[in-house]
Amino acid sequence: MISPHEWLSTPRCIAGAMSGTSLDGVDAAVVRLTQQNERIGVALLGFAHVEFTREIRSALQAAIERPISIAELSDLACVLMQVYADALVRATEDAQQQPEAIGIHGQTLWHMPTPHVRCGVECRTTFQLAEPAILAQRFRVPIVSNVRAADVALGGQGAPLVPILDWELLRSTHEYTIALNIGGIANITLLPPGCSREEITAFDTGPGNVWIDRAMHRFWGLRYDDRGRTAAAGKPISALFEQLTTIPFITAPPPKSAGREIFSAALLDELLAPFLHPMLPAEDIIATLTAFTAWSIAENIRRFGNTDACIVVSGGGAKNATLLAMLQSELPSSRIIHFADRAGIPDTAKEAVLMAYLAYRTLGELPSNLPSVTGAHKQATLGSITLP
Repeated sequence: MISPHEWLSTPRCIAGAMSGTSLDGVDAAVVRLTQQNERIGVALLGFAHVEFTREIRSALQAAIERPISIAELSDLACVLMQVYADALVRATEDAQQQPEAIGIHGQTLWHMPTPHVRCGVECRTTFQLAEPAILAQRFRVPIVSNVRAADVALGGQGAPLVPILDWELLRSTHEYTIALNIGGIANITLLPPGCSREEITAFDTGPGNVWIDRAMHRFWGLRYDDRGRTAAAGKPISALFEQLTTIPFITAPPPKSAGREIFSAALLDELLAPFLHPMLPAEDIIATLTAFTAWSIAENIRRFGNTDACIVVSGGGAKNATLLAMLQSELPSSRIIHFADRAGIPDTAKEAVLMAYLAYRTLGELPSNLPSVTGAHKQATLGSITLP
């Protein structure tokens, strides 16, 4: 292993790979990282996305929603790493450069950082399915994985991870900036003008695409609402919308983080049941879920952020024009722009770039969690390192 000082003193080529709560596939990026005075320079060299097959997506969905055997879980980790490897190979080919290390997230199957008791023991837990040894042997470089566990062990939420990258790339000396990522779950990073890392606030706001995607699949067998066209064709159902706004997580103060455990398919089915009848167009349900998602993001900004901010949006939900229009309507004095326009990195590559950035910091023994964000007792170097 290279010493941390030597590691940080030279530009490094790192790859990152991420699969999120949307269960759409694996994003992989190859990034050049360099120390530039008080900032770390981040340059995207290559990117690739590999979609999950229907079989893999269904298997991951089942692992989240029902008990499965240890044999199934072990095999699924191997299957998932093959998709990660495919995405990393394509990103490396796009970059035409081999990475010196790789950071991976794995697939979150369980996230419960709030204290709960099992066998008489108080537990805080998070589980990202992965098998880094497979990638270490395939690519013959160190693999950084399991990046949420250290923060959870320190009493933190283990999420969100992205605020330190948001601060690195988006902070401004004069403008209040809010980084908004709309994946399966939506999260925001609040960056007041000239803020230090210790002044950052970030948290999950509630559902991003997860319930919209679930409803699209239920009614039409589609994975998502392409550009929000289905929502645009419907009208929000006021009774359902009002019921959704009473979900406690939305208005709870930070720190807070969520996964599919909170915004589950079972809960959505329960909430929709009274509204499923032939006279009610399914488009109206999609419109309602989209309006609720926009409202939940906006309500968190109203309560805990700044409504006159520049909102920099990324993630799959950034492609949903109806969702963004509803958000703009909720926050008329905010300016909404895309991450690519502010940071020069495509919206869809952001989380893969994050994993490369975290791996770079871990191998340089730099802390990457933000106690002001997660509620952890102290800063920590995140992740486990698997050597080839």
